[in-house]
Amino acid sequence: MKRTVILLIAVAALAVMIAAIGLNKNERSTEDITGSATGEGHVSFRILSACSIPLQQGWNLVSICSNMTNKTVKNALVDIDGEYRYVMEWNESSQEFIIYSPLAAGNPFDELSENRSYFIYLLPLNRTMNTAGRLFDEMTLPLIFGWNAPIYPYDAEADITRYLGQINGSYRYAMIWNSSSQKFLIYSPLAAENDFQNISAGQGQFVYVSNESGATIKYNRSILG
Repeated sequence: MKRTVILLIAVAALAVMIAAIGLNKNERSTEDITGSATGEGHVSFRILSACSIPLQQGWNLVSICSNMTNKTVKNALVDIDGEYRYVMEWNESSQEFIIYSPLAAGNPFDELSENRSYFIYLLPLNRTMNTAGRLFDEMTLPLIFGWNAPIYPYDAEADITRYLGQINGSYRYAMIWNSSSQKFLIYSPLAAENDFQNISAGQGQFVYVSNESGATIKYNRSILG
């Protein structure tokens, strides 16, 4: 029960932060928002290709499923230039979002990491974002205790248990974002029923690591089989 309450509080806090930013998109300044996060991982790649990510009006939680040469926010989001208001990166160390705005005089980050998922606030109804780059092959990502927002790196759908199964006992929840309802969908390995089990190309995710020593996700394309 205690862990369930903690989860609900954490999800509510994430949702409140997201909603507050969206509702105040014309007034909020990002100049006073600071923070940083660090992490290391192993990555390998495949052939040159494109990652196509559908976006809906409002918040979208995305993973960039190809490794771009130019990772600046401006370049990565060139397909929706002038049509997005915020990009949010999750800071695992401080357990809070840091926020990029193309309208701000200064931002806490200006490049996207190939290791992370990102929230993007889209202004028009529907758009598609395409990112050219090499396909990811193998990837090893360390996760810390608490909420993490690791990338889902592949250009095809997968069952999340194919890669989260390797850290069973070390994580408690996984979440993806429903862009239509603007709500989180929650998966728990201990639940009899879950909101989702598959993740699609371009979708981002949150993973709650319950092991105080952290955990490590090792991706390879065998999870797509």
